[in-house]
Amino acid sequence: MVDTNDKAQVAQDFLASIQGVPGLTVYTPGTHGLRNWGASCYWPKGDVVRDISCHGNGDTLEAAIADMFVQVEKAKEQQKVLKTAAEVKNAVIALIKEHDAAPASFRDAVDALPVKG
Repeated sequence: MVDTNDKAQVAQDFLASIQGVPGLTVYTPGTHGLRNWGASCYWPKGDVVRDISCHGNGDTLEAAIADMFVQVEKAKEQQKVLKTAAEVKNAVIALIKEHDAAPASFRDAVDALPVKG
């Protein structure tokens, strides 16, 4: 039996099967100037403006996805810096809830706030 799926169909089948990767895009070889497979997403929420763009490429779709997830892991390690008043407000409200639930860990939670300074 001969497999007649073309590269675009392989990519389409993969995209239909995967969940939990925000903004996932798969590029077939020959598109966007790529010789190999490509994959990208915006971590953690799929927001093209505010999130970190994670790209991967490889000889196979699986290799491109694995390469992309290396970038996702790096993005997970980077602590998000509070940039807007709304983000600070939400962090303070979360701290208040933390204090109410466990006053002893409140100081550690304050120290762990990702504020650029």
